Amino acid sequence: AQGVGSVYDFYTQNATINSASDAMVADLSKKNMGDFLGEAKKVMEALDVLQQVHPFVGVAILAFKAVVNLELTRRENDRRVGLMLAQASDMMTMLLQLKDTKDLAIVGPHGNIRGRLDRVLDGIKQDIEDCGNAIDKYYKSKFMVKLFRSSHWASEFLRVCTSFSQRTQDLQLALNIRTTLRVDIAIDKLDTLIRTQTDREARFEKEVQMRGGREKCLESEGQTDVNKPTSKIASANGSVGKQSRIDASLLHELHTPLHNLLDENRALFMFKLDAQTSDIKDAIKDSETRIMWAFNSRFRRVKDPHLRYIWKEMKWTTSVKTLYFIAELHDYYVNRFSRLLPSPTPSVSVMSDSEGEDRELAAADPSYQNLPNVDPADKWCLKYLSVFYIPGLSEGFDGDANGLVSIREVNAFTSAMPLGWTLPQALAYWAAGKKVDSQYYHARIEQVLNSMIYAQADVLPENRGCIVTYLNSYVFDDIKRLVRSIAELGLEDSDLDLAQLTARRREAQEATLADKLKIVKYEIDSKDSIKLFGSGRIENFLLPLLYLVIRRHLQIMKLATTVILVERELESATQTIENILDGVSLRVDQLAGAFLS
Repeated sequence: AQGVGSVYDFYTQNATINSASDAMVADLSKKNMGDFLGEAKKVMEALDVLQQVHPFVGVAILAFKAVVNLELTRRENDRRVGLMLAQASDMMTMLLQLKDTKDLAIVGPHGNIRGRLDRVLDGIKQDIEDCGNAIDKYYKSKFMVKLFRSSHWASEFLRVCTSFSQRTQDLQLALNIRTTLRVDIAIDKLDTLIRTQTDREARFEKEVQMRGGREKCLESEGQTDVNKPTSKIASANGSVGKQSRIDASLLHELHTPLHNLLDENRALFMFKLDAQTSDIKDAIKDSETRIMWAFNSRFRRVKDPHLRYIWKEMKWTTSVKTLYFIAELHDYYVNRFSRLLPSPTPSVSVMSDSEGEDRELAAADPSYQNLPNVDPADKWCLKYLSVFYIPGLSEGFDGDANGLVSIREVNAFTSAMPLGWTLPQALAYWAAGKKVDSQYYHARIEQVLNSMIYAQADVLPENRGCIVTYLNSYVFDDIKRLVRSIAELGLEDSDLDLAQLTARRREAQEATLADKLKIVKYEIDSKDSIKLFGSGRIENFLLPLLYLVIRRHLQIMKLATTVILVERELESATQTIENILDGVSLRVDQLAGAFLS
C-alpha cells in the first residue's frame, strides 16, 4: 500500500504528466527538443517509482529509458525526433494508471490485468526499439539524404507514432480505462508537423527544383552538388559551397529503400541499446549498494578486502592523496609477503597512520589473521610497487589526474580487473605492463600500416581508386603520429612473469573487442559509440581497438586483389578511424582541462 501511495504522490505532484496528450495537441508546434526531452525525463522519473511497485512493467520501461538516455547524450536538435519521443512519452504515461491498482490479478471481461498487459508490454518494447533505431539512422544520415528521402522518413516517423498511438489504446483496453485521450487528434497534427520543412530544407529544396527536380538530380549522381547554389542565394551555412562529388556511401543511402537501411542499422543500434540498458541496470544496482553503504562506515564502501583494510587502518575519508595511497600499498604488501616466510621471533612492522604517526603491527595482529590470503606466487609483483613506477600506478587509479584517489576510483579499478587476476597482478600491470602492451601494439600497428602500403600494388585496377583515397586520407597520417608518439616513451624491460601476464590480458581483451566489432561489422558510427567497446577511459582499450580495426581494413585490401570492392566499403572504414581519433581528441582535451584547472 505504501508503494502504491508513493506512485500516487509522484503522479499528482507532476500534473504535467497527466495531461501529456492535451499538451501535445495544444502546442506541439511551439515546443523545441528541450521541451520534449524535459517531459520524457519527468515520465521516466514517474515510471521509476511505478516499477518499484510493479516490477513486471520493467520490460517496457527499461527500453524507454535506454532510448531517452541515448537521445540525451546527442548534440543534435531535430523536432521530428522530438515529436516521436513525445508520442512515446504519452504512451508510457498510460502505465501510470496502475497507480490506483494494488492487485493486478483482478479479473475483468477480457482476463486479468497482468495477463493482458504482458502481451501489450512486449509490443511496446519492440515499438520503442524500432523508434530508437529510426532515430539513430536518421541522425547518422547526411543532410542530402534527409532532404531527398524526406517523404520516406516522414512516412516512417508517422508509422512509429501511429504504432505508439495504437499501443496507447491497447493499454487503455488492458487497464479497463473508459476515458478517451484524444490520441487521434494528435496523430493528425503530427502528420502535418513531421512533413513541415525547416528553413534550411526549404532553401535546399529550392536549389533542387532549379536543377530540374529530385529525379534529375539523382540521375546525375556524381555531378550533383546542391550545396553550390545556381542563384545568388547562399548555401545553408551562409557561404557558397565548393563543388564536390557525391561519395558512394551517399549514393547507397539515396537509392536503397529506407526499410533496408533501417535493417542494416539495427544490429549496431541494438548493440548500443543493450549497452545502455546494461548501464541502467548497473546504476540501479549501484544505487541500492550506496544506500546500504550509507548506514556503514566509509571504509566499508571499499570493495576489495585488502584495500578496505588499508582504508580503515589509515582512517581515510572519501579520498586520499595519490602518493600517500601508493606508499601505503607498497608497505602493506611488503608486510603481507614478509609474513609468508617463517621467522624465529615475532616480527614487528611499522605503518604510518593518516596523521603521520608510526604505529607497530605485531605479527600476531588478529586483524591480519582475518585478512584474505595473498598468493606467494605474486611476490614478483612487489618490485613494481616501488617509487620508480609511481606514474603508471597513479594513472591506474587517478583517472581524472587531480592528485587524489577516491573510494569510487578504487572500486572502479578493482571492478575492471580481468577475471582471475589478483590485486598485486593488477598493480604490476598498471605499473609496467601497460607500457609493455603499448610497445607491443606500436610494433603491430606499424606492421599493418606498412603491409597496407605494399598491398595497394596488387589490387585490381577497379579498386585502386578507393584504396589510394583511404591511404592518402588524413586519418592514416594521424594513426602514424599517434602510435609513433608511443615510441617516445622509451622501452620497458619486463621479466617473464610480467610478459606472460600482459600476453594473457591482450588475448582476452582482443577476443572481447573482436566479438563486439563483429556485431557492428567493424563499423563505429560516432565517437560516442566508442564507449560501447570498453568501460572507463578510452586509453584502456584504444590501441587494441585500433589494431583490430586496421587489421580488418588490411584484410579488405588483400581481398581487393581478387574481388571488386563496393566503393563505400573503405569510405565507412575511413569514417570509423576518424571517429576513434575524435574520441582520442576528446580525451586529450579533457586531460588538458584537468591540468589547467
